[in-house]
Amino acid sequence: MYFREKQCLTVNYNLNTRNYLNFFIVFRILEVPGATLNGIFGNDNGGNTDRYIAVRQNTTPKDLRIGYGNGHVDVVSFPPKANPLNLNFSLLSIHYNTPDVNDSLVYCNGKYVANFEGETPSGESTFSIGSIKTNPNKFTSQKHIAYFSLYYGRFSRKDILIQHKYLCEKYRIDHDLITIP
Repeated sequence: MYFREKQCLTVNYNLNTRNYLNFFIVFRILEVPGATLNGIFGNDNGGNTDRYIAVRQNTTPKDLRIGYGNGHVDVVSFPPKANPLNLNFSLLSIHYNTPDVNDSLVYCNGKYVANFEGETPSGESTFSIGSIKTNPNKFTSQKHIAYFSLYYGRFSRKDILIQHKYLCEKYRIDHDLITIP
C-alpha cells in the first residue's frame, strides 16, 4: 500500500476494551516537508483514549510515538539495525498487553526497543492503516506499507521473535541475527 496526502485505509473493527493486541507492520516512512506527525496506524478521536503509532518529524532527532489510553511514549533511542525512522523498510511490532503494568512492548527488526504501560481505550469503533485518524490532515500519511497484521491474544517473546525472523527474511529487511530462545 502506498499512502499519499489524505489517503488511508479505514477499517471498521472495534478495538475498544480489547487487551492483548499485537500489530506487525512492515513499512517505510517517506520524508514529508513541513509535516509534524506521520501516522502509521491509529484510532485517534482527538481525546486521550486512543491507540496509535506515528513518527514525529518535527523533532530533532525524529521519534516514534506510541499512543495508548490516556498517554503516549516517545522512543528516540534504538539498537543497531532497529531504527524504524530511517528511509529503509523496517518491521515494527507493537504489543498492547494491557492491563499488565509495563507489559506492553515495542520491537523493531527482531530487537526489543521499549516497553510502556498500556491502557484499554474506549470511544472508537474504527481505525486507520496509514494514518492515526480515519480522516487525516494533508501530508500526514505519506509512506509505503508492505505488510500490516493485527492479532488478538497473548504473545510470548518467542512468538514475537519468530514472526520478526519470518517477516525480516520475507521482505529482505537488513537486520542483525534474530535469536529465538
